[in-house]
Amino acid sequence: MSIGGDRKWTVAIRPASGERPRKITKILGLNGGGFSVLAPYHKARSGFLFKQLVRPNIQGPYTVPFCESAGFTVEDRVKLSYHTDGFAQFSSETPGRILSGRDPATGEPKGLGLFTNPLETPIFSGGSVGVTIWGIDEFEETTEGDEPFLFEPGDTYYRGCTPDDANAWHLQIYAFPKVVVPPLRFRDGNALLDVALEPVSGGGRLLSVVQLKVIHLPKEKVFLGLFVNRQKTNFPPKSGWILHGPGDFTGNRNGHVLMDIYPRDVIPVEGRGSLDRTHPAAPSEEWPK
Repeated sequence: MSIGGDRKWTVAIRPASGERPRKITKILGLNGGGFSVLAPYHKARSGFLFKQLVRPNIQGPYTVPFCESAGFTVEDRVKLSYHTDGFAQFSSETPGRILSGRDPATGEPKGLGLFTNPLETPIFSGGSVGVTIWGIDEFEETTEGDEPFLFEPGDTYYRGCTPDDANAWHLQIYAFPKVVVPPLRFRDGNALLDVALEPVSGGGRLLSVVQLKVIHLPKEKVFLGLFVNRQKTNFPPKSGWILHGPGDFTGNRNGHVLMDIYPRDVIPVEGRGSLDRTHPAAPSEEWPK
């Protein structure tokens, strides 16, 4: 059951009625140390990791040039970890392949990371982690032995699109502290929570009332609420994903959010460094942030 004490969950989406679900992402509890989100169900290996500048006081869409983002190439899939003390970072799916962790003397990130709220007081005016995927037919199908954390077609919301033109899925993951004791409903083995989500930047925009499916992380003393939006995208690669969050910005202060994109086919990476430990352009272990 999703409210239980498991330490790992495979999140799957059924694209349409009668189709086999596709495995989208995996969530791992870190035995009291936080949680990780990764995308091990796609063939892409070469990605681009970066810190995206966020300007919350700007209303509506805006563009941030890549030159304003600290970014690095990688030749391995990565996971995004949100630790209990608020440290968030990218590290490789296969341990040790990219520079990650914290300097033992200063506590600063050695790879690509930042500091956000600790999990005992997480920010839930916005999602803690998000996963956007497109070209879903290139993600692995579930098999008979899988017991996925499943989103059916009727579970999804539509944002700026309709069922006729939607071509992407966006999974939002919210972290809530254990001290928040919400009223839950149970249906088909899923714990469900209805919440009103307020945009970080406010601005008089309407609240969104959505239903979240709940995962409990007892050792982290938090629970996660998940829901899926359908979206319309125009990414040139036929299939891929973007993993993002958390951030260090507030409703009235600029900051950054961690992001990756796989594959990196259309990203201008000339002159960028690499986080791969064996790459000549990799930063040293003492690389400052």
